[in-house]
Formats: sequence, structure tokens, C-alpha cells
Amino acid sequence: MYLKNSLILINEFFYYTKNQIRNLYLKSRFYNNKISKIEISNISYRPSLSILSCLVKYDKKRIKIEELDKENIWENKSLNGNNLNKLNNFYWLFSIDLKSSTNITQSIIEKWIKKNENYNSFTWQLDILSKRIISWISNSKLTYENADTNYKSRFNGLIKKQTNHLINEINRSETLDDKIISSSAIILVGLSYGDSYYLKFGIDLLKKLLN
Repeated sequence: MYLKNSLILINEFFYYTKNQIRNLYLKSRFYNNKISKIEISNISYRPSLSILSCLVKYDKKRIKIEELDKENIWENKSLNGNNLNKLNNFYWLFSIDLKSSTNITQSIIEKWIKKNENYNSFTWQLDILSKRIISWISNSKLTYENADTNYKSRFNGLIKKQTNHLINEINRSETLDDKIISSSAIILVGLSYGDSYYLKFGIDLLKKLLN
């Protein structure tokens, strides 16, 4: 019994140590440079929301972006758990009235990018990150259109940077739901940016998951 407990403790120690080392690597400049090697291009295809209805579950009640506290939205310390997940996955964009201000929407995204453009263990979780990519691209009328060149460059760059992270990490996930939503996000990026590498990777992965 003592030997069994000791082996369990040793295994837990190595598992914890391995995860800590992995987390340090993901936060490192080396990893950041690795996933930042991208070819900047613009969105060329915008999917219909009806096509994504099987992936996206959101509140059909329309809200106005002007009703949000845009100045402090990323500094709200009272949010936690599921509400914090929802805020960072940006699925709430699907409920925004399309007549809302694109300037405000893009300002909120720009503030998020400044705060979260590099990997962190919360906002870059596979599920949250995949939904964010899907939401940003799908709601491009608010998130992308009529934006200036600098904004579009940062937006496009971060989409692809996050997609590179998905490709690196997706096989480490033990959750089928995470793998499906991640592969869907990768496919969407491939379609929207006309990138054959992302498209092939996402389709091949999805085929493996569905077989």
C-alpha cells in the first residue's frame, strides 16, 4: 500500500512538473516568435451566419454595443467562471445589433488585443480561443469592415497567430468537443483567408475525429 501511494505521488509530481515546464515554454519569447511567423493577408470570404448555426449557440435577443462599458470591459474584476469565459470567447458579438457602431466594436477588440496578444493560460484555452476566432471572422461587418490598415493588420495577424497555437496544441487536448470546435475554427480561417495549409489541416483533422 505504501509503495502504491508513493508511485502515485511520484506520478503526480512528474505530471505537475511537466505541465509547469510546458506552461513556461508557451509563455516564452521563443514560442511567441514561433507562432508569430505568419503571412499577413486580408479576409476574402465571409461566411453566412446560417452556415455556422450548428456551431454557434447564442442569445437571439439583440443588444447594442453602445450599452456595454467599453472603457472598462476588460478590467471588470467582478466577473468569474462562465461569465468570464463568455466575455473572452466573444460569442456575445452574435447578439450585437448590426446597426451598432463598428468603431466601438473594433475599439473593444483592440483593447483586448493589447491585453492578450501573447499566450496566457486562460484566454488562450482551446475552447475560448476557437470560439473567439469564429466570432471575430463571422461578425466581420462589425469587427473588420471600414477599419484602418493598422487595425486590420493586427487583427489578421492575431487571427493567424491564434490559429498556429491551435494547430500546435489541438492534439494535446483530451476533449473531443475542444478538438471539433478547434478544427472548425482552423477550417474557417483557411476559407476566409484563402489559406490552403490551414484549410487542409482543419479538414484532415475533422475527418479523423468523425471516423
